[in-house]
Amino acid sequence: MPHVSPRPVKEKVRKQLYALLFESLTSKNVTKKQQRLAFQELLTPTEKMMLSKRLVAISLLSQGISSYKVGRVLQLSNTTTIKLQEKLERGSFKNTTVLCKILRKGPLQHYIEGLFKLPRYGTSPSQLFKEK
Repeated sequence: MPHVSPRPVKEKVRKQLYALLFESLTSKNVTKKQQRLAFQELLTPTEKMMLSKRLVAISLLSQGISSYKVGRVLQLSNTTTIKLQEKLERGSFKNTTVLCKILRKGPLQHYIEGLFKLPRYGTSPSQLFKEK
């Protein structure tokens, strides 16, 4: 796990830092290649994996796949997947689930298809996990 300083940052500074991060993700003045390369430099392999797994887990959980099955496929602990499921049920991931729905029409769907070795068109991840 990456080290995070125990010293708190003032609320105003925290908001400015988040705004800067968001701008770097969404600015039309920065190309996708520049964004990708910058994040390869900024994020550790652990951070990239953690964020990626969280995004895919939320997407799969929002499709009704059980936390056990999501954890097994993504190699997440039972505790992590249950916490994500609980937050999803409380509505803590409203914006993330909207993002996942949009991304499932493109890059996220391609990843999920590869992860589960799904056919390009047809079976959805939720159908893959239906009990027979």
